[in-house]
Amino acid sequence: MGWEKQKEEEAKKEAGRKREEKDKKKKQKKGKTTEVKKVAEEWEIWDEEEEAARSEEEAKKLVPKEFHQWIKVFSKKQSERIPTRKVWDHVIETKEGFVPRKRKVYPLSREEREEVREFF
Repeated sequence: MGWEKQKEEEAKKEAGRKREEKDKKKKQKKGKTTEVKKVAEEWEIWDEEEEAARSEEEAKKLVPKEFHQWIKVFSKKQSERIPTRKVWDHVIETKEGFVPRKRKVYPLSREEREEVREFF
C-alpha cells in the first residue's frame, strides 16, 4: 500500500505542475494579447494625429492667414462635430401662424447671381 500512496502523491504533484504550466502559458498569452491591443491603440492614436496634421496642413492652404490662429476649428474632425450647448443657445419663438417669407438676403448683380448659381 505504501507504493500506491507514493504513486498517488506523485500523480497529484504532476497534475499540479501541469496546471501551473497551463496557467503560466495563459498568463503569457494574455500578456501578449494585451501588448498587441496596446500597440493597436497606439497605432490608432498615431493615425489620428497624422490625419489631424494632414487636415491642418490642408486647412492652412485653404484658410486665409489672418484666421490661422483658429486653424484647428477648420480641421475636418472639428468641422464634423456638433458644438456643445451654451447658455446663449435658445429658441426663437414666433407668433402663431407666422410663415417666413422667402426673400433674398441682399441684392446681387447679374454676374454675382450667376456665380452663386454656378457655385450651388
